Amino acid sequence: MSKTKLVRHGDLCLKLINKPPEAEESKTKVLLTGSHGHNHSIDNGKVYFKKVDNYVFGYLVAENTTLDHPEHGAIKLSNGVYELRRQNEYTPQGLIPVLD
Repeated sequence: MSKTKLVRHGDLCLKLINKPPEAEESKTKVLLTGSHGHNHSIDNGKVYFKKVDNYVFGYLVAENTTLDHPEHGAIKLSNGVYELRRQNEYTPQGLIPVLD
């Protein structure tokens, strides 16, 4: 059984995939502004925003990329293509967004 590679970074989740769908490259290096107003940003790589559903909102092609956030710190990402997802958690009231 193969395992899915996920990178969790506060309220942002990156899922390693094979290739991004067609989308226009964004000029920004901010992937997501967290629930407390802090940015999840990258230094290198290509960002493609494309709303797929309530969770998936874009894609990142990482190449020598560091993901940074003031509260969670910086992490080096493995080179590859990632689906950008908002984190949610299941509660007795239903699915709610993860607060960073």
